[in-house]
Amino acid sequence: MGPQQKRSHDEAEPSLLEGIKALIFDIEGTTTPVSFVKNELFPYIKENIESYLTNGYEDEETAKDVALLRDESKKDKEAGVKGVVVIPVATDSNKAEVIEACVANVKWQMDQDRKGTALKQLQGHMWREAYNEGKVMGELYEDVAPVLQQLAEEDFLLYIYSSGSVESQKLLFANSTDGDLTEILNGFFDTTIGSKTESESYKKITEEIGVEASEILFLTDNVEEAKAATQAGLTALIVDREENDLPEEARKNYRVINSFNELFDDEEDEEEYKRLTTGDNGEFEEEEEDLGEEEGEGDDDDLEEGEEEDEGEGEEEEGDDE
Repeated sequence: MGPQQKRSHDEAEPSLLEGIKALIFDIEGTTTPVSFVKNELFPYIKENIESYLTNGYEDEETAKDVALLRDESKKDKEAGVKGVVVIPVATDSNKAEVIEACVANVKWQMDQDRKGTALKQLQGHMWREAYNEGKVMGELYEDVAPVLQQLAEEDFLLYIYSSGSVESQKLLFANSTDGDLTEILNGFFDTTIGSKTESESYKKITEEIGVEASEILFLTDNVEEAKAATQAGLTALIVDREENDLPEEARKNYRVINSFNELFDDEEDEEEYKRLTTGDNGEFEEEEEDLGEEEGEGDDDDLEEGEEEDEGEGEEEEGDDE
């Protein structure tokens, strides 16, 4: 089977994509296993934060990261946030103290599952180093790459919206286990545009994409994010992966899928998905050959039965003549 011809968005549309021009994807628990983030990406930060800051302390980029963390820690202190580790102003003689405070602050934020811009920016810079040195490869669910490719071929606009920095998002998709997918993605959004649980963030994204809110489908594993998106006029779809802990509320209020290939529900789309997941037509050719052999065997049996019937009729005719 050769590649399917591109279809207009007004013709033969699968129901979940009816009227949709753009799709926005969450990462953790949606395109990427939660275990990859928790067991590989996050531990890398905690294990390497001290050496990273020590080695790059004089670099302009690291200095900006530290300054942003310091400003955030000051605001947390003023707001009465419990447990916050305040980062002192850097001087010529307190490098060790600043680094120690930064390490403690970062680990504290991660333990609290905080998603502030300062933390995510520093993490993104550290992951860039890890990806570039081959210490980390971006992990995706097996259905993600072929579906993104099919959607891109059909001219849908594809975006990523995650609490991780835009840089870390690009790194994950550029260095994924399925190759570089950044070329088929139209853009990336992070918390600099707003919190994922606030509807205003999705309104801003809608303006940047340049289509109507009703023409955007947002896929996430988080009910609160789905609520915010729908309040902004988008359509939200909950993705329930095997390791996700999906609340009952999600199934009551939202359409739930387990795999991206459920976006396509007609025969043409299903065949196209299979083509992209196998990478070639080999499996289908083998299936056709097997089917042909089975049909051939059936024809031979029918022929033999026919010959036996002819012989029987001949004998009966001879008996009548006698």
